[in-house]
Amino acid sequence: MRRLLITILALAALCGCERSFDISGQVGDSTIWMTFIPSNDYDSTFFFVQATTPLAGKTNPVLTAGESVEVLVNGQPLTLEKNRRSIADRLQCYVTDHVFKSGDVVEASATVHGVGTVGASCEVPEPFPSYTWKARVVEKTDRINTLFVDIEYDDPGDGGYYGAVVCQYIEETSQREDNDPETGEKYWGEVTHSTRTGYLPPCAMTEMEGLSAGSESPVTAMPKYYNYLSNASGSQRRVQIWSDASSPSPKDGRRHMTFASRCNEQPGRTDYTGGTYHGWTEHHYKYQLVLYRFSESYYNYLKARYNNDNNDFSALGLAPASFVYTNVRGGAGVCGAYTVVYSDWIMI
Repeated sequence: MRRLLITILALAALCGCERSFDISGQVGDSTIWMTFIPSNDYDSTFFFVQATTPLAGKTNPVLTAGESVEVLVNGQPLTLEKNRRSIADRLQCYVTDHVFKSGDVVEASATVHGVGTVGASCEVPEPFPSYTWKARVVEKTDRINTLFVDIEYDDPGDGGYYGAVVCQYIEETSQREDNDPETGEKYWGEVTHSTRTGYLPPCAMTEMEGLSAGSESPVTAMPKYYNYLSNASGSQRRVQIWSDASSPSPKDGRRHMTFASRCNEQPGRTDYTGGTYHGWTEHHYKYQLVLYRFSESYYNYLKARYNNDNNDFSALGLAPASFVYTNVRGGAGVCGAYTVVYSDWIMI
């Protein structure tokens, strides 16, 4: 019913706002988009910049030419080099190998010839506070299990912005029975070993799941949203993000958070005896908790990205095609920071 009402109101609004536009020439004014996300997570940090202008009648517009970028860390300039990711006349990419640390004050600016200069700043946050964690697997139907993670951490009392994701390490040992192609005699092949590592995708919890996930102490259900964090190689992690900025600090100074991830693989041994195929596989799993602390600007940016793609209007195809948060003065994009810490590997 709610979606139907939104659809009716949206259609009515569109009909009431019908207008004609002349798009034979340039539409709107040029602006500059830039993004710079310093962290302690990677050896290389990228600075992207381009001028953006809605254009009509041009198949190959020159968006960015004659640009320059500058980054100051605690007032000292960094060396930036043009990177191969740059696209001529479009998107320009610079890179620095500076290792950022907590407390660094970062000021970034970009200038595009004929457009102007924009800038933004942020501070690299302190690491995730002192914490303890535990995890357990809850078996569900259709071979899809849920990994619940309880985190208890010291509240610094400054209104933090956080994120978490679980890394899974899999050790696999297997052997299969085969047939000799000449004699038809069956024999067992070599025992093979393999390993792989990946990040478990978070999943939304119901309120009851959040409240019942901690067996020894009450926990707070984490907000039901998560986001992608891209690293230097272009791969992504689906990270659960939350903030305690709007809630009062608990009396004992400890925060309790719970989140859930999909976990559809079972440890142990599996024997295959169906038909003519025989074999066995053993799986062993270890888990690592990866914890983030974001600057306010980067948290707001991530949250805006999620809300832009996940709302009732988006389901109707009416979501805006741009993000709704920026801290870039006179332009668009974000200059935000985060720190990341990794727990020890555990077995459940």
